[in-house]
Amino acid sequence: MPVMEKLQFEQGHSLWQDARRRLLNNRAAMVAAFFLLLMGMACFLLPLLPCVADPNATNLSHIAAGCSWEHPFGTDQLGRDLFARVLYGGRISLLVGLVATFVALIIGLAYGLISGYLGGRTDALMMRTVDVLFALPFIVLVIVFSLCIEEPSRRLTAWLVETTGWSRAAVEPILGLVPLFIAIGALGWLTLARIVRTQTLEIKAKEYVLAARSLGLGHFRILFYHIAPNLLGTVVVYTTLAVPGIMLTESTLSFIGLGVRAPNSSWGTLIKEGADRMEASPELLFFPALCFCLTLLALNFLGDGLRDALDPRSAKD
Repeated sequence: MPVMEKLQFEQGHSLWQDARRRLLNNRAAMVAAFFLLLMGMACFLLPLLPCVADPNATNLSHIAAGCSWEHPFGTDQLGRDLFARVLYGGRISLLVGLVATFVALIIGLAYGLISGYLGGRTDALMMRTVDVLFALPFIVLVIVFSLCIEEPSRRLTAWLVETTGWSRAAVEPILGLVPLFIAIGALGWLTLARIVRTQTLEIKAKEYVLAARSLGLGHFRILFYHIAPNLLGTVVVYTTLAVPGIMLTESTLSFIGLGVRAPNSSWGTLIKEGADRMEASPELLFFPALCFCLTLLALNFLGDGLRDALDPRSAKD
């Protein structure tokens, strides 16, 4: 009786499985992702421990003290623990970067999809609007927009404190940043809208989109089931690379006194305070600037790794 040889077929791999494999093989991107995970855990979880001091508690007997076991990063000009202030400042800077990027992502993705899919005069009008907004000074618009929605945000904070009974000291630092979240996010979508619009113009001419149209599928289904999923790689990469830019914008506003309000801090405000006293106490500038620069560097490495994983043609090797 002849022996039947079993044919073995190699199991195929999806695009996302190949992208994950390429990303895991990128050591720089994985080290950056691990560092960002540690930084996020440190900023959001360490302040919950009782051993971490109150970042706003002053101690006039330890003004501008050096590094010690009690104060690992030393203290500032008011005797406040710099280690705690760096952790709390990192929490605010990371929140601004993530939330504002999410707002910009939603607006830019929807705007670019609609503009690229409709085309014609609608596309021309929408893109000219983007050009006009690009011509306006971004920082000035963020400042004006932030000031316009500052009062509604203050009322929301007061209502939430009265309704829930939560401490104002715990609620106000986060809700006080809502104007900054909305202002940066609502004006930071312009570049993403252009990218998504260009990709949509290219994808809507593909065969599978033409086939979907010939089958009588609606515009909504074609747009969000056939075009939008194919933009996911580009959107993920842009989002990763946009977070550092938004964090830099927040730091710039905080540096000039228009971001986080005292006594709360972000990495931008801490860098400003350290720059003012860098000759007398260089550690006030060194530690927040080091955390900020390493976080931005890790985000850029992770963004490059995601770009190479999702688009192998852009890889250098």
